[in-house]
Amino acid sequence: MAMQLPPLPPAVQNMLDEYLPILRQRWAEAQTHLGPVAQQAVSLAQKFWGQLAEAGTGASVGATFRHLCVVGLNRSELLLAGESQSVFADNWQDLADDNLRRHMALMFFAPRGLDGTPVNPYLFLAGENPDAAAAQGEEGNAVFLAEQSIGNTSLIDLCRISAGGPNTVNIIVAADVLFHWDIKDNYILPTSPTTWVRDVQAVIKSYPRTTVAHIYTQWEADLLTPSDRLKIHRLRDIPLDPPTWLNQPTVQQKYGTYVLTFALLVAGLTYAGLWLKQRALDALLDDYHVVEQQIPRGGQYADIAKAISEQEKMFAKRDLFAVMVKDGGRAIANSGMKVDNFEVRVAEPSDPPKQYVFTIEAEKNAYEGWLQEEPIARAVLMNSALLDAMRKPPTTTGFKLEGITDVATLARAYAKVAPKPNVEVTSSTQPGRGAGK
Repeated sequence: MAMQLPPLPPAVQNMLDEYLPILRQRWAEAQTHLGPVAQQAVSLAQKFWGQLAEAGTGASVGATFRHLCVVGLNRSELLLAGESQSVFADNWQDLADDNLRRHMALMFFAPRGLDGTPVNPYLFLAGENPDAAAAQGEEGNAVFLAEQSIGNTSLIDLCRISAGGPNTVNIIVAADVLFHWDIKDNYILPTSPTTWVRDVQAVIKSYPRTTVAHIYTQWEADLLTPSDRLKIHRLRDIPLDPPTWLNQPTVQQKYGTYVLTFALLVAGLTYAGLWLKQRALDALLDDYHVVEQQIPRGGQYADIAKAISEQEKMFAKRDLFAVMVKDGGRAIANSGMKVDNFEVRVAEPSDPPKQYVFTIEAEKNAYEGWLQEEPIARAVLMNSALLDAMRKPPTTTGFKLEGITDVATLARAYAKVAPKPNVEVTSSTQPGRGAGK
Protein backbone atom coordinates (compact mmCIF):
# COMPACT_ATOMS: atom_id res chain seq x y z
CA MET A 1 0.00 0.00 0.00
CA ALA A 2 3.07 2.29 -0.02
CA MET A 3 3.84 4.58 -2.94
CA GLN A 4 7.01 3.86 -4.94
CA LEU A 5 9.16 6.90 -5.77
CA PRO A 6 11.83 7.36 -8.49
CA PRO A 7 15.46 7.37 -7.29
CA LEU A 8 17.11 10.59 -6.15
CA PRO A 9 20.54 11.88 -7.18
CA PRO A 10 23.28 10.29 -5.04
CA ALA A 11 24.18 13.52 -3.23
CA VAL A 12 20.61 14.21 -2.14
CA GLN A 13 20.05 10.55 -1.29
CA ASN A 14 23.06 10.51 1.04
CA MET A 15 21.80 13.58 2.90
CA LEU A 16 18.31 12.15 3.21
CA ASP A 17 19.76 8.91 4.56
CA GLU A 18 21.49 10.97 7.23
CA TYR A 19 18.52 13.04 8.32
CA LEU A 20 15.56 10.71 7.69
CA PRO A 21 16.15 8.79 10.97
CA ILE A 22 15.91 12.10 12.82
CA LEU A 23 12.66 12.96 11.06
CA ARG A 24 11.23 9.54 11.84
CA GLN A 25 12.19 9.91 15.49
CA ARG A 26 10.48 13.32 15.69
CA TRP A 27 7.34 11.91 14.11
CA ALA A 28 7.32 8.92 16.48
CA GLU A 29 7.61 11.31 19.44
CA ALA A 30 4.64 13.31 18.15
CA GLN A 31 2.56 10.15 17.80
CA THR A 32 3.60 9.04 21.28
CA HIS A 33 2.30 12.31 22.76
CA LEU A 34 -0.89 12.51 20.69
CA GLY A 35 -1.89 8.84 20.93
CA PRO A 36 -2.75 8.71 24.68
CA VAL A 37 -4.53 12.08 24.47
CA ALA A 38 -6.81 10.87 21.69
CA GLN A 39 -7.45 7.52 23.40
CA GLN A 40 -8.30 9.24 26.68
CA ALA A 41 -10.76 11.59 24.96
CA VAL A 42 -12.47 8.68 23.20
CA SER A 43 -12.61 6.65 26.42
CA LEU A 44 -14.17 9.53 28.36
CA ALA A 45 -16.74 10.11 25.61
CA GLN A 46 -17.74 6.44 25.54
CA LYS A 47 -18.01 6.29 29.32
CA PHE A 48 -20.07 9.51 29.51
CA TRP A 49 -22.57 8.53 26.82
CA GLY A 50 -22.77 5.02 28.26
CA GLN A 51 -23.81 6.49 31.62
CA LEU A 52 -26.41 8.67 29.91
CA ALA A 53 -27.83 5.70 28.03
CA GLU A 54 -27.87 3.53 31.17
CA ALA A 55 -29.60 6.28 33.21
CA GLY A 56 -32.24 6.84 30.53
CA THR A 57 -33.21 3.17 30.05
CA GLY A 58 -34.24 2.18 33.60
CA ALA A 59 -37.18 -0.22 33.26
CA SER A 60 -38.04 -0.27 36.96
CA VAL A 61 -37.97 2.04 39.96
CA GLY A 62 -35.23 -0.09 41.52
CA ALA A 63 -33.00 0.43 38.49
CA THR A 64 -33.44 4.22 38.66
CA PHE A 65 -33.52 5.01 42.39
CA ARG A 66 -31.44 3.77 45.32
CA HIS A 67 -34.20 3.86 47.94
CA LEU A 68 -37.97 3.34 47.72
CA CYS A 69 -40.60 4.72 50.09
CA VAL A 70 -44.27 3.76 49.70
CA VAL A 71 -46.79 6.08 51.39
CA GLY A 72 -50.00 4.27 52.29
CA LEU A 73 -53.19 5.41 53.99
CA ASN A 74 -51.89 5.53 57.55
CA ARG A 75 -48.51 3.87 57.28
CA SER A 76 -45.29 4.16 55.23
CA GLU A 77 -42.74 1.55 54.15
CA LEU A 78 -39.09 2.35 53.37
CA LEU A 79 -36.82 -0.03 51.42
CA LEU A 80 -33.16 0.98 51.51
CA ALA A 81 -30.62 0.18 48.79
CA GLY A 82 -29.26 -3.35 49.04
CA GLU A 83 -31.74 -4.34 51.76
CA SER A 84 -34.44 -7.03 51.53
CA GLN A 85 -36.34 -6.05 54.68
CA SER A 86 -38.38 -2.86 54.90
CA VAL A 87 -38.72 -0.29 57.67
CA PHE A 88 -42.20 0.94 58.69
CA ALA A 89 -43.47 4.13 60.35
CA ASP A 90 -46.68 6.12 60.59
CA ASN A 91 -45.18 9.10 58.74
CA TRP A 92 -42.81 8.84 55.78
CA GLN A 93 -40.93 11.94 56.95
CA ASP A 94 -39.82 10.02 60.05
CA LEU A 95 -38.12 7.43 57.82
CA ALA A 96 -36.20 9.54 55.31
CA ASP A 97 -33.71 12.27 56.12
CA ASP A 98 -32.38 14.86 53.67
CA ASN A 99 -29.57 12.59 52.50
CA LEU A 100 -31.94 9.73 51.62
CA ARG A 101 -34.44 11.96 49.85
CA ARG A 102 -31.95 12.99 47.16
CA HIS A 103 -31.82 9.37 45.94
CA MET A 104 -35.28 8.16 46.92
CA ALA A 105 -38.47 7.50 44.99
CA LEU A 106 -41.51 8.57 47.03
CA MET A 107 -44.35 6.37 45.76
CA PHE A 108 -47.88 7.27 46.83
CA PHE A 109 -51.52 6.98 45.79
CA ALA A 110 -52.85 10.52 45.37
CA PRO A 111 -56.60 10.87 45.93
CA ARG A 112 -58.93 12.55 43.43
CA GLY A 113 -61.72 15.01 43.99
CA LEU A 114 -65.36 14.31 43.20
CA ASP A 115 -64.89 15.91 39.80
CA GLY A 116 -61.85 13.72 39.08
CA THR A 117 -59.35 16.56 39.51
CA PRO A 118 -56.05 15.32 41.01
CA VAL A 119 -55.13 16.71 44.42
CA ASN A 120 -51.88 18.67 44.60
CA PRO A 121 -49.33 15.96 45.52
CA TYR A 122 -47.24 18.33 47.66
CA LEU A 123 -50.21 19.26 49.83
CA PHE A 124 -51.23 15.62 50.08
CA LEU A 125 -47.79 14.39 51.15
CA ALA A 126 -47.34 17.30 53.57
CA GLY A 127 -50.66 16.47 55.23
CA GLU A 128 -52.30 19.78 54.29
CA ASN A 129 -55.99 20.15 53.52
CA PRO A 130 -56.24 21.58 49.97
CA ASP A 131 -59.87 22.66 50.40
CA ALA A 132 -59.17 24.48 53.66
CA ALA A 133 -56.13 26.22 52.20
CA ALA A 134 -58.10 27.32 49.15
CA ALA A 135 -60.99 28.60 51.31
CA GLN A 136 -58.59 30.72 53.38
CA GLY A 137 -56.83 32.06 50.28
CA GLU A 138 -53.52 30.62 51.43
CA GLU A 139 -53.16 27.86 48.87
CA GLY A 140 -50.05 29.45 47.34
CA ASN A 141 -48.26 29.68 50.69
CA ALA A 142 -49.35 26.16 51.61
CA VAL A 143 -48.00 24.75 48.35
CA PHE A 144 -44.70 26.62 48.82
CA LEU A 145 -44.25 25.30 52.36
CA ALA A 146 -45.19 21.78 51.24
CA GLU A 147 -42.63 21.89 48.42
CA GLN A 148 -39.96 23.04 50.88
CA SER A 149 -40.74 20.15 53.24
CA ILE A 150 -40.52 17.55 50.48
CA GLY A 151 -37.45 19.06 48.79
CA ASN A 152 -36.03 17.43 45.67
CA THR A 153 -37.48 13.99 46.33
CA SER A 154 -38.77 12.21 43.20
CA LEU A 155 -42.57 11.87 43.37
CA ILE A 156 -44.14 8.73 41.87
CA ASP A 157 -47.97 8.89 41.77
CA LEU A 158 -48.96 5.28 41.13
CA CYS A 159 -52.57 6.28 40.46
CA ARG A 160 -51.36 7.68 37.15
CA ILE A 161 -49.82 4.37 36.04
CA SER A 162 -50.70 3.13 32.56
CA ALA A 163 -53.22 0.34 32.12
CA GLY A 164 -51.94 -3.22 32.33
CA GLY A 165 -51.95 -5.81 29.61
CA PRO A 166 -54.84 -8.11 28.76
CA ASN A 167 -55.49 -11.08 31.05
CA THR A 168 -53.11 -9.53 33.58
CA VAL A 169 -53.59 -7.93 36.97
CA ASN A 170 -50.71 -6.18 38.78
CA ILE A 171 -50.78 -5.92 42.56
CA ILE A 172 -48.61 -3.84 44.92
CA VAL A 173 -48.70 -4.80 48.60
CA ALA A 174 -46.81 -2.22 50.66
CA ALA A 175 -47.28 0.01 53.72
CA ASP A 176 -50.98 -0.64 54.55
CA VAL A 177 -52.32 -0.62 50.98
CA LEU A 178 -53.15 -3.23 48.37
CA PHE A 179 -53.01 -1.41 45.05
CA HIS A 180 -53.88 -3.23 41.85
CA TRP A 181 -54.39 -2.20 38.24
CA ASP A 182 -55.56 -4.01 35.13
CA ILE A 183 -56.38 -3.19 31.53
CA LYS A 184 -59.28 -0.92 32.61
CA ASP A 185 -58.34 1.04 35.74
CA ASN A 186 -56.49 1.00 39.08
CA TYR A 187 -57.88 0.39 42.56
CA ILE A 188 -56.80 0.96 46.18
CA LEU A 189 -57.74 -1.29 49.09
CA PRO A 190 -56.60 -1.17 52.73
CA THR A 191 -54.78 -4.23 54.04
CA SER A 192 -52.50 -5.38 56.84
CA PRO A 193 -49.76 -7.98 57.39
CA THR A 194 -52.36 -10.38 58.86
CA THR A 195 -54.99 -10.03 56.14
CA TRP A 196 -53.07 -9.23 52.94
CA VAL A 197 -52.95 -12.85 51.71
CA ARG A 198 -56.72 -13.16 51.96
CA ASP A 199 -57.16 -9.75 50.32
CA VAL A 200 -54.90 -10.76 47.42
CA GLN A 201 -56.83 -14.00 46.91
CA ALA A 202 -60.11 -12.08 46.92
CA VAL A 203 -58.81 -9.72 44.24
CA ILE A 204 -57.58 -12.59 42.07
CA LYS A 205 -60.91 -14.41 42.35
CA SER A 206 -62.66 -11.37 40.90
CA TYR A 207 -60.82 -11.92 37.60
CA PRO A 208 -61.22 -14.79 35.10
CA ARG A 209 -59.27 -18.00 35.65
CA THR A 210 -56.90 -17.20 32.76
CA THR A 211 -55.74 -13.94 34.35
CA VAL A 212 -52.11 -13.89 35.56
CA ALA A 213 -51.35 -11.88 38.71
CA HIS A 214 -48.01 -10.09 39.19
CA ILE A 215 -47.54 -9.28 42.89
CA TYR A 216 -44.90 -6.72 43.94
CA THR A 217 -44.10 -6.84 47.66
CA GLN A 218 -41.32 -7.19 50.23
CA TRP A 219 -43.58 -9.12 52.59
CA GLU A 220 -43.20 -12.86 53.13
CA ALA A 221 -45.24 -14.63 50.43
CA ASP A 222 -44.94 -18.16 51.81
CA LEU A 223 -48.60 -18.17 52.88
CA LEU A 224 -49.78 -17.70 49.30
CA THR A 225 -50.97 -20.93 47.73
CA PRO A 226 -48.58 -21.80 44.87
CA SER A 227 -50.23 -21.36 41.50
CA ASP A 228 -49.32 -20.76 37.89
CA ARG A 229 -51.44 -17.61 38.07
CA LEU A 230 -49.19 -15.98 40.71
CA LYS A 231 -45.84 -14.39 39.98
CA ILE A 232 -44.06 -12.79 42.96
CA HIS A 233 -41.71 -9.82 42.40
CA ARG A 234 -39.76 -7.48 44.65
CA LEU A 235 -40.77 -3.84 45.09
CA ARG A 236 -37.71 -2.81 43.09
CA ASP A 237 -39.23 -4.53 40.02
CA ILE A 238 -42.23 -2.19 39.86
CA PRO A 239 -42.26 -0.73 36.32
CA LEU A 240 -41.37 2.96 36.14
CA ASP A 241 -44.10 4.44 33.96
CA PRO A 242 -43.11 7.95 32.71
CA PRO A 243 -46.54 9.54 33.49
CA THR A 244 -46.19 8.54 37.14
CA TRP A 245 -43.00 10.57 37.72
CA LEU A 246 -44.49 13.99 38.47
CA ASN A 247 -41.32 16.05 38.92
CA GLN A 248 -39.00 14.26 36.52
CA PRO A 249 -36.04 16.59 35.79
CA THR A 250 -35.38 17.73 32.26
CA VAL A 251 -32.29 16.59 30.38
CA GLN A 252 -30.70 20.01 30.89
CA GLN A 253 -31.33 19.94 34.64
CA LYS A 254 -30.09 16.37 35.02
CA TYR A 255 -27.04 16.35 32.78
CA GLY A 256 -26.20 20.03 32.24
CA THR A 257 -23.33 20.07 34.74
CA TYR A 258 -21.89 16.82 33.39
CA VAL A 259 -22.07 18.06 29.79
CA LEU A 260 -20.33 21.31 30.73
CA THR A 261 -17.59 19.48 32.64
CA PHE A 262 -17.08 17.04 29.79
CA ALA A 263 -16.94 19.87 27.24
CA LEU A 264 -14.30 21.72 29.27
CA LEU A 265 -12.27 18.54 29.63
CA VAL A 266 -12.44 17.84 25.89
CA ALA A 267 -11.45 21.45 25.17
CA GLY A 268 -8.44 21.13 27.46
CA LEU A 269 -7.36 17.82 25.91
CA THR A 270 -7.80 19.28 22.44
CA TYR A 271 -5.66 22.30 23.30
CA ALA A 272 -2.97 20.04 24.76
CA GLY A 273 -3.04 17.84 21.65
CA LEU A 274 -2.75 20.82 19.32
CA TRP A 275 0.12 22.22 21.35
CA LEU A 276 2.00 18.92 21.21
CA LYS A 277 1.33 18.59 17.50
CA GLN A 278 2.58 22.11 16.86
CA ARG A 279 5.78 21.30 18.72
CA ALA A 280 6.30 18.20 16.59
CA LEU A 281 5.65 20.17 13.40
CA ASP A 282 8.10 22.87 14.44
CA ALA A 283 10.76 20.24 15.07
CA LEU A 284 10.09 18.64 11.67
CA LEU A 285 10.28 22.07 10.03
CA ASP A 286 13.65 22.79 11.66
CA ASP A 287 15.02 19.47 10.45
CA TYR A 288 13.70 20.20 6.99
CA HIS A 289 15.57 23.53 6.97
CA VAL A 290 18.78 21.74 7.95
CA VAL A 291 18.38 19.31 5.06
CA GLU A 292 17.55 22.11 2.61
CA GLN A 293 20.61 24.13 3.62
CA GLN A 294 22.86 21.13 2.92
CA ILE A 295 21.64 20.75 -0.69
CA PRO A 296 24.57 21.48 -3.08
CA ARG A 297 24.16 24.47 -5.42
CA GLY A 298 26.84 23.57 -7.99
CA GLY A 299 26.54 22.38 -11.58
CA GLN A 300 24.07 19.65 -10.66
CA TYR A 301 21.65 22.17 -9.19
CA ALA A 302 19.24 21.93 -12.14
CA ASP A 303 19.11 18.14 -11.89
CA ILE A 304 18.71 18.28 -8.13
CA ALA A 305 16.02 20.96 -8.37
CA LYS A 306 14.19 18.84 -10.95
CA ALA A 307 14.43 15.77 -8.73
CA ILE A 308 13.16 17.71 -5.74
CA SER A 309 10.33 19.13 -7.83
CA GLU A 310 9.34 15.59 -8.79
CA GLN A 311 9.47 14.56 -5.16
CA GLU A 312 7.29 17.51 -4.19
CA LYS A 313 4.76 16.47 -6.82
CA MET A 314 4.81 12.94 -5.45
CA PHE A 315 4.28 14.18 -1.89
CA ALA A 316 1.84 16.96 -2.79
CA LYS A 317 -1.11 14.60 -2.40
CA ARG A 318 0.25 12.40 0.37
CA ASP A 319 -2.68 13.31 2.66
CA LEU A 320 -5.13 11.97 0.09
CA PHE A 321 -3.67 8.48 0.33
CA ALA A 322 -4.64 8.19 4.01
CA VAL A 323 -8.08 9.63 3.24
CA MET A 324 -8.56 7.00 0.54
CA VAL A 325 -7.49 4.19 2.87
CA LYS A 326 -9.89 5.34 5.60
CA ASP A 327 -12.76 5.69 3.15
CA GLY A 328 -12.12 2.22 1.73
CA GLY A 329 -11.96 0.65 5.18
CA ARG A 330 -15.17 2.37 6.24
CA ALA A 331 -16.93 1.26 3.04
CA ILE A 332 -15.91 -2.36 3.65
CA ALA A 333 -17.02 -2.24 7.29
CA ASN A 334 -20.42 -0.68 6.49
CA SER A 335 -21.09 -3.11 3.64
CA GLY A 336 -20.50 -6.16 5.82
CA MET A 337 -18.23 -7.79 3.22
CA LYS A 338 -16.12 -10.73 4.40
CA VAL A 339 -12.66 -9.49 3.46
CA ASP A 340 -9.41 -11.40 3.29
CA ASN A 341 -7.28 -8.47 2.09
CA PHE A 342 -7.62 -5.02 0.64
CA GLU A 343 -5.04 -2.65 -0.89
CA VAL A 344 -4.86 0.96 -2.00
CA ARG A 345 -2.11 1.75 -4.50
CA VAL A 346 -1.12 4.32 -7.09
CA ALA A 347 -1.95 3.30 -10.65
CA GLU A 348 1.52 4.34 -11.90
CA PRO A 349 4.00 4.18 -8.99
CA SER A 350 6.83 5.86 -10.92
CA ASP A 351 4.82 9.01 -11.78
CA PRO A 352 2.96 11.59 -9.68
CA PRO A 353 -0.36 10.03 -8.59
CA LYS A 354 -3.22 10.52 -11.00
CA GLN A 355 -5.45 7.65 -9.96
CA TYR A 356 -5.82 5.50 -6.86
CA VAL A 357 -6.69 1.84 -7.35
CA PHE A 358 -8.63 0.17 -4.53
CA THR A 359 -8.50 -3.66 -4.60
CA ILE A 360 -10.55 -5.94 -2.32
CA GLU A 361 -10.21 -9.70 -2.06
CA ALA A 362 -13.02 -11.58 -0.30
CA GLU A 363 -12.52 -14.58 1.92
CA LYS A 364 -12.19 -17.85 0.10
CA ASN A 365 -15.56 -19.49 -0.64
CA ALA A 366 -17.39 -16.67 1.19
CA TYR A 367 -19.56 -15.83 -1.85
CA GLU A 368 -20.75 -18.08 -4.62
CA GLY A 369 -22.10 -16.75 -7.86
CA TRP A 370 -23.28 -13.43 -9.19
CA LEU A 371 -26.39 -13.27 -7.00
CA GLN A 372 -24.26 -13.07 -3.85
CA GLU A 373 -21.39 -11.02 -5.24
CA GLU A 374 -23.37 -8.25 -6.98
CA PRO A 375 -25.17 -6.91 -3.82
CA ILE A 376 -21.86 -6.82 -1.93
CA ALA A 377 -20.13 -4.92 -4.75
CA ARG A 378 -23.01 -2.45 -4.87
CA ALA A 379 -22.93 -2.02 -1.08
CA VAL A 380 -19.20 -1.26 -1.10
CA LEU A 381 -19.62 1.32 -3.87
CA MET A 382 -22.63 2.98 -2.18
CA ASN A 383 -20.86 3.20 1.20
CA SER A 384 -17.76 4.82 -0.30
CA ALA A 385 -17.66 8.57 -0.69
CA LEU A 386 -14.57 8.61 -2.93
CA LEU A 387 -14.78 5.69 -5.39
CA ASP A 388 -15.66 6.81 -8.91
CA ALA A 389 -16.24 3.36 -10.36
CA MET A 390 -15.91 -0.30 -9.47
CA ARG A 391 -15.53 -3.47 -11.47
CA LYS A 392 -15.01 -7.18 -10.95
CA PRO A 393 -11.72 -8.09 -12.66
CA PRO A 394 -11.29 -11.57 -14.10
CA THR A 395 -9.70 -13.88 -11.53
CA THR A 396 -9.50 -17.56 -10.70
CA THR A 397 -8.80 -17.20 -7.00
CA GLY A 398 -12.27 -16.12 -5.85
CA PHE A 399 -14.34 -12.97 -5.48
CA LYS A 400 -12.34 -9.77 -6.14
CA LEU A 401 -13.34 -6.11 -6.59
CA GLU A 402 -11.35 -3.24 -8.04
CA GLY A 403 -12.28 0.45 -7.71
CA ILE A 404 -10.70 3.61 -9.06
CA THR A 405 -10.60 7.24 -7.89
CA ASP A 406 -9.40 10.30 -9.78
CA VAL A 407 -6.75 12.06 -7.67
CA ALA A 408 -7.27 15.52 -9.23
CA THR A 409 -10.99 15.48 -8.46
CA LEU A 410 -10.32 14.21 -4.93
CA ALA A 411 -7.67 16.90 -4.36
CA ARG A 412 -10.05 19.71 -5.33
CA ALA A 413 -12.72 18.38 -2.99
CA TYR A 414 -10.21 17.85 -0.17
CA ALA A 415 -8.76 21.34 -0.54
CA LYS A 416 -12.11 22.83 0.48
CA VAL A 417 -12.09 21.10 3.87
CA ALA A 418 -8.37 20.59 4.52
CA PRO A 419 -6.91 22.62 7.44
CA LYS A 420 -4.96 25.70 6.35
CA PRO A 421 -1.30 25.74 7.43
CA ASN A 422 -0.41 28.44 9.94
CA VAL A 423 3.34 28.34 9.20
CA GLU A 424 4.55 30.09 6.11
CA VAL A 425 7.73 28.74 4.52
CA THR A 426 9.57 30.55 1.70
CA SER A 427 12.72 29.27 0.04
CA SER A 428 15.46 31.36 -1.54
CA THR A 429 16.64 30.61 -5.07
CA GLN A 430 20.07 32.11 -4.51
CA PRO A 431 22.92 29.57 -4.31
CA GLY A 432 24.38 29.08 -0.89
CA ARG A 433 21.33 30.60 0.92
CA GLY A 434 19.00 28.59 3.11
CA ALA A 435 15.25 28.81 3.53
CA GLY A 436 13.69 31.64 5.47
CA LYS A 437 10.69 31.46 7.80
